[in-house]
Amino acid sequence: MCLSFLSICKYIWLIVLLLTGIWCIGALYYTASWHDFLPRLPGSILFGGIVIVLIFLAVRSNIVFALDLMIIELLVIHHFLLLTPQDQFHNTQWQMPWQQRPYITFNGSLATLHHVRDFHYRSTDDYDSRYRTITVDINKVIHVDLAVSHWDKLEAVAHTMLSFVFSDGQHVAFSMETRLPQGVEQNAIAGLYKQYELLPVIATENDLYKLRTNYRKEELFLYRTNATPAQSQLILKKLLQSINEQYADPQFYNTITRNCTTSLAPMLRWIEPSFSGDIRLLINGFSDKLLYDLGFLAHRDGESFASLKARRKVNLYLDCDKNYSAAIRKNL
Repeated sequence: MCLSFLSICKYIWLIVLLLTGIWCIGALYYTASWHDFLPRLPGSILFGGIVIVLIFLAVRSNIVFALDLMIIELLVIHHFLLLTPQDQFHNTQWQMPWQQRPYITFNGSLATLHHVRDFHYRSTDDYDSRYRTITVDINKVIHVDLAVSHWDKLEAVAHTMLSFVFSDGQHVAFSMETRLPQGVEQNAIAGLYKQYELLPVIATENDLYKLRTNYRKEELFLYRTNATPAQSQLILKKLLQSINEQYADPQFYNTITRNCTTSLAPMLRWIEPSFSGDIRLLINGFSDKLLYDLGFLAHRDGESFASLKARRKVNLYLDCDKNYSAAIRKNL
């Protein structure tokens, strides 16, 4: 019985080592410094072969080979954990929409937002690059709205954003985005291996939302949250503070753990400290349904989520008003 138990433990350990080895192949492929003298694909294949051989020898010959593999994998993990955005992106040239990292200066309740994006688009690839500096009074925030944008008819995948509505008529939008180097396209697998920065974008709604509805032809849904003015002000204040923290200490984007939705998830705890998380945050196309179920989205009495979503499709209202922010809030 004891031998059988030890055998089970051995095979569980080997399975863990195999899975860790697969992860290490990706880590070495994307981040190893050997690329200068050995192409990344052959090098990663070589490492994968070493993993398989050591696992095979541990099964057929001696468990010591598993210890050797564990040491190798720990070295790879150690290398990966030591990587910082400052090291990884030293002297990187960023693509135009993500060239400027925003920051905030405070004077009491007044917050001056630097590098607010306000691009003027003629198409997705033809635009005037414009950044503004604006000052807002946090005490004048009355609402926080949630935007969810789907592309290519994908239901389970979406991009989530926030807008803050001020009593003086201002609207400021926020989006956590993947900061891409020039010539690089976003890749979900690469996003697991510290290949991109996470960039908070502060923008006008004419930039952030109109790009998606009018030029990318995405389906964008805008919801009013149930946050009170006091809660909305708290969310904005903490969000601005976190943007300053990221300005001083940039973070890596991660496809699963630190993306457009999970990076904004802390706002739920600012409203409801007892919120402990939900698996649906990882499937961000359903983030609006999650917030509806949690009672965070404003809706009419007895209104189902399906009815709310159909009513709040921004694309229906684009021709209603020359003022874009007013148009997308029609029938809110």
